[in-house]
Amino acid sequence: MAHVLMPHLGVSVTEGTLSSWLKQVGETVEVGEPICEVSTDKVDTEIESTVAGVLTQQLHAVDDVVQVGEALAAIASHDEIEPEPSIVPDPTSFGAGSEPEPPEALESRTPDTPVPDGALVLMPRLGVSVTEGTVSSWLKQVGETVEVGEPICEVSTDKVDTEIESTVAGMLAEQRYAEGEVVQVGEPLAVVTRDGSPAPAVGTSPAAVPASPPVPATLRPHRFDHEAEVRRVLDGLERSGRSPASPGARRLAADLGVDLATVRGTGGAGHVTRRDVLEWARRPQPVAAQRDDVAPAAASLPKPGPAGLPAGYEDVPHDEVATSRIRRVTAEHMTRSRRTAAHMTTEVDVDLGRLTEVRARLNARRASVGEGKLSFLPFVARATCAALLEHRDLNATFEPERLLRWNEVNLGIAVDTPRGLMVPVLRAAQRMTLETLAEGITDVAGRLRDGKPEPDDFRAGTFTISNPGSVGAVSAPAIINQPQVAILGMPTIQRKPWVVVLPDGQETIAIRPILRLALTFDHRAVDGADATRCLVDIGRRLEAWDADDYR
Repeated sequence: MAHVLMPHLGVSVTEGTLSSWLKQVGETVEVGEPICEVSTDKVDTEIESTVAGVLTQQLHAVDDVVQVGEALAAIASHDEIEPEPSIVPDPTSFGAGSEPEPPEALESRTPDTPVPDGALVLMPRLGVSVTEGTVSSWLKQVGETVEVGEPICEVSTDKVDTEIESTVAGMLAEQRYAEGEVVQVGEPLAVVTRDGSPAPAVGTSPAAVPASPPVPATLRPHRFDHEAEVRRVLDGLERSGRSPASPGARRLAADLGVDLATVRGTGGAGHVTRRDVLEWARRPQPVAAQRDDVAPAAASLPKPGPAGLPAGYEDVPHDEVATSRIRRVTAEHMTRSRRTAAHMTTEVDVDLGRLTEVRARLNARRASVGEGKLSFLPFVARATCAALLEHRDLNATFEPERLLRWNEVNLGIAVDTPRGLMVPVLRAAQRMTLETLAEGITDVAGRLRDGKPEPDDFRAGTFTISNPGSVGAVSAPAIINQPQVAILGMPTIQRKPWVVVLPDGQETIAIRPILRLALTFDHRAVDGADATRCLVDIGRRLEAWDADDYR
């Protein structure tokens, strides 16, 4: 008997509410098959079985709250389920002198069928849009003892890096993937058994075949054969002519113009991984024979020098630094955005004299009660959310046949971390006050810099603010964060000579704090005049709002 546990669905998620049961007691369950739906404050998701067998118990009812690590269901292996007595009599039981065999004889005929003690640790869902992850490192080696909830490996996705915890106790018998390989959600990462030995395969040896009359196949379905399933998928791919590759590898190959049929896969069962595509793209490619209709200038492109260095740089001393996963993801995302969106930037200068006074008053009040200072960023964020409610085309996603105008402002904040650029999302930011925005930005930025992001920190952003002014930038055009249609750049505040209109209408020159906001937008979705009106409205609020307007 094995249990399916409530998994970790986020670093801060401690419980979930059972929404519905997808499998009922008595039904057969395969490894990776959803058995129920669970809702948390972060995500709604299906919980997949980690073992194969028959569902014997639903340990919680619909709408029950289940703690992380608590058992959701009990599943018995097919060998633990006693088949119903056959209604067809055994012909050998008829005839004169037939007597029932003593219990000892029956016991001697019963095969010593081993009860499968192996369970699979599956690649869990790490976010609604996450379909795969890369094994970064193994924290447990084959033969080591594993407890329920103990991390066995680290996995990286394009959203988050996290530790994968074991759902069963025992000894690690097998690591299904090597470090650097890509694993699809629901695929087995590891096998855990009682003693660390490979899990016995039921029905593969003569000793595992019962001597009693055979049981109908419907009562004893076969165990899930992962290798056979892989072979079936690969056979289908071969027949279709499609190269076996992960979705991420396919997207990257399309972006880089790489033919997957020419790439040698190093992943499980020969799958092409993102790393394979990147390495192939970096290789010098053979030059095809020049055609008569190709211009000589195009045929005389410079060839890479030795060791893949740019031609002419062979004698220049250098260091070679491997790019991090986040750097590669950022590079791919930014390149795709530049190719996808028609980038255009509009800028306005905003006099923050009034805002400086408002901020000083609020910070003095906060200091009197022991609270920290507010930076200018939450003020700009609050004014931006208010403006986006009126200029909804900027809080949207563009598709060729339609514009999706989002009813909530899920505000992305670009954060500079030691590991690279990350853009966490504050959900429903239009409903937040100035203080709530400030706390949210501080909290999520701190967690990212400490290397403790949550899976849904990066999901479903609808508009982004980039703040290069924090490191001194005086101009802030940015690249749009797809699939959004706009991003607001916030450079540093500069004190400049400025024309100021006095109460009597006279003009004078004064030194004022000036912020040059830059709104980069997708010209496919929004016209320049509309984008500029939105930016002007943000600036107008920053120049005119008093403290109460930010609440």
